[in-house]
Amino acid sequence: MTTTRTSQGPGRRPRRPRRQGPLLLLAVAGLAAALLASSCDTAQQVPWASYSSGLQIQIDAATATHNCAALQVLLTAANNTSHAHEKATGFPNDALVSYIQAAQERAGCPT
Repeated sequence: MTTTRTSQGPGRRPRRPRRQGPLLLLAVAGLAAALLASSCDTAQQVPWASYSSGLQIQIDAATATHNCAALQVLLTAANNTSHAHEKATGFPNDALVSYIQAAQERAGCPT
């Protein structure tokens, strides 16, 4: 009986080259998730506890009914009170402003 040996040593299977496709896809998906998480247009990014209790409901209701005028009023108020909010809480209304702007886009409001 004859045995064949590979250059990798006895009893080892030859190495197959790795496919980079799945790894690349995973890297791209991770990057996309990180970019989405870093944007402030999601409800989880807004510190809702520092605002009036019904604010998110107002924004979401105006978005669902495509009430662009109400969203604009909320956006203007968020911009106008950002400095005062920062003095009171330590952070400005940037996340709230981004959330309202994203809501305007979802509602189809003109920018």
